Amino acid sequence: MASGLCLSLALAGCAAQQTPPAESPALAPAPGASDEGTPSAAARKRLRAVIRDQSFLERLSDSVRATTISEPFSGRMVILYLVDDGGAARGATEADLTESGVTREALRAVAEWNLAQVLNQRLTCTSHAVTEPARHGFYESSRLLLDKQWAALAATAGTVVVAAPSNDTLFVACNPSPETLQKLAVVVQNTYHQAARPVSPSLLTWSSDGWRELPAP
Repeated sequence: MASGLCLSLALAGCAAQQTPPAESPALAPAPGASDEGTPSAAARKRLRAVIRDQSFLERLSDSVRATTISEPFSGRMVILYLVDDGGAARGATEADLTESGVTREALRAVAEWNLAQVLNQRLTCTSHAVTEPARHGFYESSRLLLDKQWAALAATAGTVVVAAPSNDTLFVACNPSPETLQKLAVVVQNTYHQAARPVSPSLLTWSSDGWRELPAP
């Protein structure tokens, strides 16, 4: 059983993409009352979200699982909220919300805003082929939370199928053939069962309602 949620980040994979997040418009201070540079603003910029398989959450100790903020995402996938301290990540707790001045209701929007600054590479793909936007980035599978990126890709590329077998692996296929889906499913199954931080063994397709699991090809 994992004793905690303190996670060493593979910064070699994600630091090159990480840029200082801009202030979220939804959280912009009132005119004349800027909080830029304050402890609460700094704490707010450290909030992140990752997606994990339910089994990952179940392996955490009871104390960590009880205090780490999480919520369902889709199927067996759950969202875990983290605090990124620039070299390691730990589970976000109610104390972190107090420090950052973020309400529980606003947490997901804040975390997604911060992720969008990190995962700012434009998504592209070629029909009948499988691509990986990046490799071995700690937050790569968290891109599933960034609806605007997927809506923009689907608007230009058509049917979008995605697989995220582990936290640092994301496959994207546009208008895939049945043969492509079969090959992708095999790769995903092999990767998922060997992953230290598994996300999903399923193929997912994007729609205006969000992600939907595809039946096994």
